Amino acid sequence: MIKVLKWISDHLLFFVVVVGTFSMIFPKLGSSLGGIVTPVLALMVLSVSMTIKVEDLKQIKKYPKIILWSVFLQFVPMVLFSFMLGKIFFKSGDISTGQLLLGSLPADISAPLMVYLVGGSTALATAMLVAAMILTPFVLPNVLTFLGGVTFKVPTSYLIIELAGIILIPAILGVLLNYFSKKVREKEEAWSGAASVCYIILLFVVVSSNAKAIIALKVFALLILFVEILLNLFGYLLAYITKLIFKQNNTYYPILFLVSSKEFGIASAAVDTMKLNTSIVIPSAFYAVVQMVSLPIMVSIVNKYKSSSNPNISNQK
Repeated sequence: MIKVLKWISDHLLFFVVVVGTFSMIFPKLGSSLGGIVTPVLALMVLSVSMTIKVEDLKQIKKYPKIILWSVFLQFVPMVLFSFMLGKIFFKSGDISTGQLLLGSLPADISAPLMVYLVGGSTALATAMLVAAMILTPFVLPNVLTFLGGVTFKVPTSYLIIELAGIILIPAILGVLLNYFSKKVREKEEAWSGAASVCYIILLFVVVSSNAKAIIALKVFALLILFVEILLNLFGYLLAYITKLIFKQNNTYYPILFLVSSKEFGIASAAVDTMKLNTSIVIPSAFYAVVQMVSLPIMVSIVNKYKSSSNPNISNQK
């Protein structure tokens, strides 16, 4: 079983392409599974956290500036670039507002998994994710009011559930299991594989749920897709610039996957809370598909680069 899970983890990009294509062609099944998203997210965080050792957590205190920098990148340049894209390509209206909302979102919960798959510090990535989530209720409404002129009510209950129920509790439980159980530590490959399976399930649900809306927009969908790819690539560019500035490879991977991803579920929760026009969610829906495909692609690129530059390198932590 462990070998099967490891094989899935090692071939995540293949499954993403196959499942993503299937979901676009046959969206009916996955679109009816929205209720499983929260528990699957929690299981994914738990699985990744079971690979984190106490020694890894002790290393976090060495990087307070990097953690703050990651938060800055998520909430300043990403916001401004997304705002600019909205004004250039969508002018004004709900889609433009939705683009600003997207740029204001924190990193996606799946980012630490991607960091693990390239041999980075999942502990540091999780710390960055938690820091951004904590600041979201303060950043989001102010950004939308100042740049978008939108009075925004933060979906507090959703954020509390996400921060506590999906991130903090599973993460703490995972670290404790790793600390107290030798069997958990010995089966590290199984937990990364289980997290990868969760990611594939989430991809299936997310793509299926948005497939009809994407197809219905026809040619306009291509424009939105282009804009979200630009935003995604800008996130990767910011990470590369960070690597050049700080010259620290061990902090590069957490930045790479956190800055380029967005927790798109918050956008849906915000629209539901405020009874806003559902078209505001469209940019986030497109970005969800873009990032769920691009993240595994970037994992593959990083691992191939590492293998070519050092044939003896191991992706195991």
